[in-house]
Amino acid sequence: MTHSLTSTEQVLGGYLHQDWPGEFSTVDAAVAAMINAEPRSLREAAVSEIDALLARETDEARLRTILTDEAGCYYNPASEGSSYRDWLSGLVVRLAR
Repeated sequence: MTHSLTSTEQVLGGYLHQDWPGEFSTVDAAVAAMINAEPRSLREAAVSEIDALLARETDEARLRTILTDEAGCYYNPASEGSSYRDWLSGLVVRLAR
């Protein structure tokens, strides 16, 4: 199933792509750059898409596949002891500020 993640792909795929560790020292630095550079309207659209995704998908493996394949996000929150669901929930809060 394809999800409508156009805005999410722009923000996550634009900053947390395959080479993101070479550009940013941490995922928090990448997210901060994203928040500082991207317009509020794009961030709000991504928040709506992520909220809808979290409402539909409960399986961690599916969230990982969707984020990687459909949004171009190559950050794996398990590398820092978190789940995709928890990381996305926290990201939504940061993007909505």
